[in-house]
Amino acid sequence: MRLSTSLALLSLLLFAPASALTPSVALAQEFDEFDEEFEEEEREEQRRQAPPPAEDESELEEDDLESDEFGEEGGEDVEAPPSDPPRATEPTGYRGRGGDLIRDRPSEEWRDRRIVLHNTWGGSVGGIHVVDAGSGPSETFRVQLLTDFFFADGFLNSGANHSHIGGSLSISWTPFDFIELYGSLASYANSTDNPAESPQLFQVLGDSVLGVKGYYEILPFLVVGGDVSAHLLNTVGDIGLVGESTSVGIRANLAADLRGLESPIPLIARLNLQYYFDNSEALVDDAEQARYNGLPTVGPDARLPYEDETRQLLTRFERYSLDINRTDFFDVAIGLEAPFTVMQDFTISPILEWVLRVPVNRQGYNCLYVPDPITGDPIAGDDGCLERQGFDAFPSTLTIGVRVMPPFRGLSITAAVDIGTTGMSTFVRELSGNAPYDVILGLGYAFDAMPRIQTVEREVERRIEVTTPPPARGRVIGSVVEAGTTTPVANATVTYVGRELTPQSTSADGRFVSYELEPGEVVVDLTHPEYNAGRCSATIAAEGGDVEVRCELQPLPRLGDVRGTLRSDTGTPVVGANVQVTGPQAFSVSSDASGGFARQGLPPGTYTARVDAEGYLITQETFEVRPRETAAPEITVIARPRRSLVDVRAREIIIRRQVNFATDSAEILPDSAPLLSEIADALLRNPAIRRVEIQGHTDSNGDDAHNMDLSQRRAEAVRTWLIGLGVEADRLTAQGYGETRPLVPNITAANRARNRRVQFIISDRAAE
Repeated sequence: MRLSTSLALLSLLLFAPASALTPSVALAQEFDEFDEEFEEEEREEQRRQAPPPAEDESELEEDDLESDEFGEEGGEDVEAPPSDPPRATEPTGYRGRGGDLIRDRPSEEWRDRRIVLHNTWGGSVGGIHVVDAGSGPSETFRVQLLTDFFFADGFLNSGANHSHIGGSLSISWTPFDFIELYGSLASYANSTDNPAESPQLFQVLGDSVLGVKGYYEILPFLVVGGDVSAHLLNTVGDIGLVGESTSVGIRANLAADLRGLESPIPLIARLNLQYYFDNSEALVDDAEQARYNGLPTVGPDARLPYEDETRQLLTRFERYSLDINRTDFFDVAIGLEAPFTVMQDFTISPILEWVLRVPVNRQGYNCLYVPDPITGDPIAGDDGCLERQGFDAFPSTLTIGVRVMPPFRGLSITAAVDIGTTGMSTFVRELSGNAPYDVILGLGYAFDAMPRIQTVEREVERRIEVTTPPPARGRVIGSVVEAGTTTPVANATVTYVGRELTPQSTSADGRFVSYELEPGEVVVDLTHPEYNAGRCSATIAAEGGDVEVRCELQPLPRLGDVRGTLRSDTGTPVVGANVQVTGPQAFSVSSDASGGFARQGLPPGTYTARVDAEGYLITQETFEVRPRETAAPEITVIARPRRSLVDVRAREIIIRRQVNFATDSAEILPDSAPLLSEIADALLRNPAIRRVEIQGHTDSNGDDAHNMDLSQRRAEAVRTWLIGLGVEADRLTAQGYGETRPLVPNITAANRARNRRVQFIISDRAAE
């Protein structure tokens, strides 16, 4: 929002006409010069046409001229007697350009016809969503605030209640004919009571649009043009732009304003054709990859290859709430607006629009379709794919609305409803979906910098304007820090008590600069989600100027919770397990009937949970506790095999089955995971075994150096695996011996298989 406002102000300073920025004295002087020139031309014309004046008339004119002097008191106007008031000599008009875009006609008529146009949702001049090919008159500026909302049962998910509320602040500026600059800032929130969704509330803050539109009036009623817009999307769950997600729209526009006909008809027809390069998918690529990485790699729920897995993909609620699409769009939009003038400066404009968005798979997204084996439709609760669902999934919307321009010039009141015509019930993985309806309400204001004036003939008038010095003003320059420290508090909200001013936020260094304010005490309230609310004040001196103030906030306790779950490798709860947790704070608990364990008020940091349950192998897992959050680790505990594959002896840990690797590789095959879990359990249950050498051996096939390297890498792979299962790293060493220590001669295939092995030699044991 700050960026958009700064750009608008900079543009106004660079391009605004002199008539809008000239001080009052210069403006009055310009009007006087214009009046005097007009009066002189009128008098000259009257002298040529009128008969010679009578003697008494000459004397009257001379007397009038003699009275045309400044008054004795400076700064006051001397006017004609009340019995002879000023007389209007021509209709009210505009100073400046005197005609239409391409044909000569009174400027006032054309400007009044276009000043009733206001911003669309995206910022450019037009209807509710459909953009006008033209714009407002030159030297006009428009601002509009819209809000939208809907509440729907069963939308997105059967039986779930969905609610949406949002808003858009837009500005547009027409510095001169044929060009318009526009922008908008949108925020919205979506929530659901569907218990399967987590989280159930999504908020998107500060998605913005910046655009420029060019146009040309080829006929008094027909305008063609085009515009280019950049859509800057904020990161998910935070505030900040993601460059890769920036989307671009290129649009061609046509508008027919039939009020420009010789016999005017109060109707405007609009057509937009846009190609929209949608890159919103970049916002969630990392999140989906992280979800995939978090899926289990073993067991009945082991993850499939990425292109065949669906559990990591966004749900339809997430796609809609974040407006994520995996395709571009070709948009076709048509609209009708009928501006009826009810009375002078009072216009009512009914609006009817229809927008169709046709997906274009420029990104080459490969949609995974999971059909029902009987019907062939998507399985219950799952999404389909564009290739199969077709037009029913395309988003299209019918908009019915009205815009009212009351007698207060420039003000507009907008009310509309969007009705989804397709895309509300057929959901596909590529698209965000379409709302069944959406109510839109808002206010707008159009400012015309070209003043309306009335030219009058004055018998005697001289004006002297005295410039009054501006009142003293000052600012508060504040610094917000954590109490008792110099640590700045960034993003704290600053609210001015007793003043109708927009709240501010502190910068990264905890500073804020107030608006320019009148002298006196200034009180501000400070809020931040991680601190107790605070208040501080400063006093601006009578002569104005800046005053500095330091404000302190007390931090809230920064503790977290853990609520974990223990499940067996078959998915059943593990009850009565001893869970020993170590980290910034150590504690021990037993799992309840649902396999859960919990503890509150933990210092933030990394924790390790060691799970020891009867009939199961010891399992260790690490999790993070964050301030004011609840960690929810889900720990899978592997059942102890009926026949143990591991035997701990005095000098060696004997394994009754070998660790299997991929051919000529150090990659451990999945079928060895249970064996390695049992080896880790043996080491965790025998802390007296202080050091174990993991030996890698090969047969005699292949080059000696290659076999030595292969055996070393395999030993290290086993060590890494055991460390991941919770065995202390300093208890394990890895050593490859290649083919140097065969158990049997390498003369048969069976012998060579015996020589390809991993051994666990106990090199250090505590005395018992």
